[in-house]
Amino acid sequence: MKQKSFTIFLEAKIESGKKGESSGHIQKLLDLKVDCDNDTILVIVEQVGNTACHTGAKSCFFKSYLKEDKQTIIESKIANLPTKYGNFDVKAYKDGCQEHLAIMSKNFKELKTPNVRIHSECLTGDSVGSLKCDCNKQLVLALELIAKEGGLVIYHRQEGRNIGLVNKINAYSLQDEGYNTVEANIKLGFKADERDYKAVGYILKDLGLDEIRLMTNNPKKIQFVESCGIKINERTPSIIKSNPHNENYLKIKKEQMGHLL
Repeated sequence: MKQKSFTIFLEAKIESGKKGESSGHIQKLLDLKVDCDNDTILVIVEQVGNTACHTGAKSCFFKSYLKEDKQTIIESKIANLPTKYGNFDVKAYKDGCQEHLAIMSKNFKELKTPNVRIHSECLTGDSVGSLKCDCNKQLVLALELIAKEGGLVIYHRQEGRNIGLVNKINAYSLQDEGYNTVEANIKLGFKADERDYKAVGYILKDLGLDEIRLMTNNPKKIQFVESCGIKINERTPSIIKSNPHNENYLKIKKEQMGHLL
């Protein structure tokens, strides 16, 4: 049996409403799971007291504590995936608790400069067709493009800009009260965008990409791809028609998050 020893520390700090002040809160340990093969720990805690932003809510915190300098990703084999958009090849990547998907056109390996979209998971948009965002239409646009011209869609499974589905719905509830998408995340104790693109970098390297046509409106994704040493020959905008439910959402993405809309 493989054994490793380690020490666990749980610490949390929530910024208060006044500048320069912060308040701590206590977390009750509910469950602890250790995956020694992948050097990962899953800690499930419950907030205690009234100082926490999520009082009484259960939260999961996943982190690799044993080898923070080493990224361990498990890869699947490549499989055929026929869809209503066309026939694709798919490959999955498991990075700790998150599993990502590379969706490739059949001629992907033959393309010198493939179309690429890094699509962030949005269950409410991608699966249910929510009108509160532009995610579903952006995904469809990308799949139709690679079906027609060839390329790759990386389905990056960091729901709600990596705050998780429960917190995303809590953010939706705050938006119902009048907060915008950035304000809601911050109200819940998160950054406006918590996404981490390390797994995306691994996928881009694994698939041997040197130069691409990047389909995005997000300048952070442009910067990340360039930081991987990949040449972006062209940026293809991912523009969809707005509706009354997402007009303010798109406005905030442009004005506060710098999206190229």
